[in-house]
Formats: sequence, C-alpha cells, structure tokens
Amino acid sequence: MKQRRHGLARRLTAFVGAVALLIGLQPAVPAAAATATIQVATLNILYKLNRAEFVADLELITSKADLVGLNEVGQRKEFLQDWAAANGWWLYMPGPTQAANEALLAKKSMFDVVGKDSEFVCDTDGPGDAPPARYNNWVRYRHKASGRDIIHINLHANADIETNGRPDDEPRTECAQKQFQDVKSLAIRKQDLGEVVVSGDLNVDFSADKAYGHVKFPWKVFEANDLPNLRSVYNLKGEKGGGTHGNRHIDYIYFWKRVEARQHLWLNDYHLVGETNSDHNGVVASFDIEL
Repeated sequence: MKQRRHGLARRLTAFVGAVALLIGLQPAVPAAAATATIQVATLNILYKLNRAEFVADLELITSKADLVGLNEVGQRKEFLQDWAAANGWWLYMPGPTQAANEALLAKKSMFDVVGKDSEFVCDTDGPGDAPPARYNNWVRYRHKASGRDIIHINLHANADIETNGRPDDEPRTECAQKQFQDVKSLAIRKQDLGEVVVSGDLNVDFSADKAYGHVKFPWKVFEANDLPNLRSVYNLKGEKGGGTHGNRHIDYIYFWKRVEARQHLWLNDYHLVGETNSDHNGVVASFDIEL
C-alpha cells in the first residue's frame, strides 16, 4: 500500500512538472498597449464677427484641443499667423482666401509638420461669387510622443444643400457631393501613411442623412459602417447636445477606422463646445493613439 502511495505521488509530481513546463512554453499574454491622448476639434467661426468676438472663439476652441480645424477664417490670415507664432501653434492657411478659409492648427509642443497641401474641388458660381470656391486642406503631422503620423483633413461644404436628408437639386449640391467624394478619395490615399482624421462643417444633418441615406451624402460616402472607412463621433457615440448649428448636427469629426489588428487610433468620447459667439458650436473629440 505504501509503495502504491509513493508511486501515485511520483506520478502527480511528474504531471504537475509537465504542466508547469507546458505553461512556461506558452507565449505571455501581452500587456495593454501604452497610449497617449489627443484632442481634435472643429469650429466654424462666423466670418461676420468682430475682432474681439473672433479672438474669444479662437481661444476657447484652442484651449480644449491639440489639433484644430477652423472654417470661414480666410480673411483673418494675417492675424492668425501672428497669433499662432506667438502661442506655439503650427498654422496652415494656403492661398487664395477661399482655400485659407479652412485653416488647420496644431500644437508645436506635440507635433511636427511632415507635409501639407490644398486641393481645389469646385467653384459653383465663378470667381468672387457666392458661394465661394471649395478646397480640401490637409496637413500630415508627426506625433512626437508616439512617432506616428496623423493626416488631418479639413473642409467646409456648401450650405443649403439638403432638406431632411434629401439633396436639393442645385449646382451647389453637386459641388458638395463632389467634395465629399474627393475627401473620401483623399483619406484612402493617405491611410497607409498614418492615422487619418477629418473635420469640418458639412452642412448635412447626421440623423437626417443616416435616415434617408442618399448615396452621395456623407453617411453613405464616409460611413455606412463598412470597414475600413471613416467613422464620425455621432455614429460611435450618438448625437449629444441640441446640435452644432441650431438643432442640426452638421459639424463633424471623423477618423479612419480599420480592422482591429491594424487600428492605432481610437475614439474615446466627444463633447460639444457651446457659448461661442459664432452661429456654430464646436466639437472636441478625445482619441487615444498607441505609442
């Protein structure tokens, strides 16, 4: 009996040792990736504001973000150049004024500039006539903490192009639809160079667009929950607040969403920035970027 007990003990000891050896040979469970947080914002600052009102809106939105896209600021170029230089921001405002309207700002302490460009979209009514010509501006930044590149695209589509998600039959609507497709194509071209974010006033209400689903409007062109593709903060986190322009959510922040294995930028949350002098509220989105 004693010999059988000793034999059983030896076999148990050998089994435990084999299990321990097997566990030791398995790959370790990876630790959660280290990340840094980046705040991205968009604000259409009404061009009719006086200097004090403009500065208040500018300082409000830049106090809440690290990357900022602005709309309707082309006539403020000289002031913005001086302000950015004095406050530690990169500024991209290409000529002409219609292109400079869609300005891009980034904190110098967090980013370096790798490349930038402005792409003409269309001019509905001819030079000098309203609405102004449309341009898609972009800057490729290198995030210092992670070494990863972020391509920030900024745009402003024509106003009065939809009714309850249905496109109005106007030349300015065709221009906007071309701009949406051009932005999508630009994002596709840039996706292999880094993480892509898109900001701007699209003048299309998110919920109405999603409900109607016109094939040439932002929901279908940018999102529709396909992968890989752009995703808006409203898609992932729902519509918050009363709206960004009246009760409509027409000011957007998107990022390029990939299959999980290749995703290095994730949306945490977003919030609207009210109490502006402009007729728009701002949007600020918080992202984590993998180090």
